[in-house]
Amino acid sequence: MSQVLVLSSPSQQDVDPILGFASELITQGEKVTFFSSDEFKASIQNIGADFKAYNQDLNIFKADEQDDKKPKSGLISALLEPMKFIDDIVVQIRGLKFDYAVFSPSYPYASIITQLLGISRTQQMISN
Repeated sequence: MSQVLVLSSPSQQDVDPILGFASELITQGEKVTFFSSDEFKASIQNIGADFKAYNQDLNIFKADEQDDKKPKSGLISALLEPMKFIDDIVVQIRGLKFDYAVFSPSYPYASIITQLLGISRTQQMISN
């Protein structure tokens, strides 16, 4: 059984294909840890994956409910201070060892995170 890290941009377009792929991995006996936003928690847990949420203050994908025209504060933070975003993920999975990672092509910092963790990368392509 391999340990798999799934890094998902929390949008329906990214989560759906990776969720299906992760479900198949679990069916084949893999142990999956899946990062996404809280809105996808139930779906991720329903397939049997271990759910990890992005730190809300650093979630670059969250919408600003007060003003849609205003830039997303998380995105600005991620661009100006990417290590805060990366460190949050690394801290949450401290002590876990992964054999490989799965992520969408649009996922930011996947290369850096997998290098820091010393794991190989498997990229899940998303078809629209």
